[in-house]
Amino acid sequence: MKITIVQGSPRTGSNSSKVAVFLASELERKFGASITMVDVQKINAPNYGSNTNFDQEEEVARHFGDADGLLFVVPEYNGRVPGAFKNLTDYYRSEFKKKPMATCTVSAGPFGGLNALHDLRSWMLYVEGVVSPTKLLVSGAGKLFDQDNTPGDAHFNINYPVFLEDFIWLTEKLT
Repeated sequence: MKITIVQGSPRTGSNSSKVAVFLASELERKFGASITMVDVQKINAPNYGSNTNFDQEEEVARHFGDADGLLFVVPEYNGRVPGAFKNLTDYYRSEFKKKPMATCTVSAGPFGGLNALHDLRSWMLYVEGVVSPTKLLVSGAGKLFDQDNTPGDAHFNINYPVFLEDFIWLTEKLT
């Protein structure tokens, strides 16, 4: 099974990136998934509609289109998804149609990126993705991992396995 994880933070060393890498390793280890990471921080997408050449546009389109499922790990910036994430996804539409999608939002605060979750899920429905009803809200992300990159939060450790199992179940049903 091919899963593309979209890491939605443009910041170097972001908490979202750490969560995305952890979830990727769990998907590989527990489900034998083949993972492709589309990292907003590493993709230099120009402003959509600016008539500027986007060298990675076709490569990213293949990653989205070839995936059996898409898992989005996105931080909350000022109550929304980051502009760089929104800008990148604006380049695509058909690649998302009827594609199984899962949402993980990340925040340093106590609400796990709830506003970004609503923003992201509205967009997923707009592009006609099939959204997993199970979500993963990550609160206190800056303190989630210890020095060995092991998550120490009890709620996260209870919730992420169910989140991944439900996403894989949905993806298997639709492929």
